[in-house]
Amino acid sequence: MAFTILSHMRSSPVIRRVGAFLKQRVVVSDALKVYYLRLARFLSTHGIDPPLTIPAERWEKRWSEQATLGAEDGPELYRSCDDSTEKLFQEVLPLLDKNSAILEIGCNKGRHLNYLFQKGFRNLTGIEIGKSAIELFAEIFPDTYQNSTIIVGSAPDEIRKLKTKSFDLVFVHSVLVSIGTKHNYIFSEMCRICRGYILTLESEGSWTAFPRDFQYMFEKNGFNMVSYRWLVWTDDKKSLTFPLPVNSKSFLENNTIRLFAPRVSESGTKLFRFQQNVSRY
Repeated sequence: MAFTILSHMRSSPVIRRVGAFLKQRVVVSDALKVYYLRLARFLSTHGIDPPLTIPAERWEKRWSEQATLGAEDGPELYRSCDDSTEKLFQEVLPLLDKNSAILEIGCNKGRHLNYLFQKGFRNLTGIEIGKSAIELFAEIFPDTYQNSTIIVGSAPDEIRKLKTKSFDLVFVHSVLVSIGTKHNYIFSEMCRICRGYILTLESEGSWTAFPRDFQYMFEKNGFNMVSYRWLVWTDDKKSLTFPLPVNSKSFLENNTIRLFAPRVSESGTKLFRFQQNVSRY
């Protein structure tokens, strides 16, 4: 009986029209989001805060207070690696040796540095604005903490103090979109201190943050994007990666992994394992 009623409902012209209307609304809504995000990306890239973005001061306050009582990001978050960590490093680690100098911008409680430490890397440095997060780092991963160089402070300020071409890998995980447009110089600073690879994983579909044209920001500073993948979460919180092209759903929900290397490279470098004829979306 229920099946018969449902069949009649599905075949009803009224129901079909309502369904078509709702579907159209969803398509229009997604289209508007895509256009807004493209606008936001353009504005952020050129140093202008997008209209819906949370002020940079609030982002800085949020991350500086993380892991403290009552903070938006409690101490239980970012303690352990999820599937994104392995996906983030799977291409770049074979290009490095165990003595490679590695910097993480926004190391939080140290889960990614600890992952690298467990893989045998020992020349590790992290920058982190949250003092309480660093205290938890020392508590949760004591061996990694004691064998790493940890700098407590704002990344845009601290990165300017680092030596030119002092790191073989500079990486960030969900940090750059939280840094305000007045600090766009952080991209040129990342390129200045890096003699090898720059690796980013950012939620580029966030409307309350500062999305940029990451390919442009690094390429104008002498680095080419040599690899990119989209990380998409399944219902069981495992990640799947697949290449572009873009559709509206993936544009809105994506976490994009991008790997950059210096445009001018010594002959025979491992950089040329990658195809460099990538295109922007």
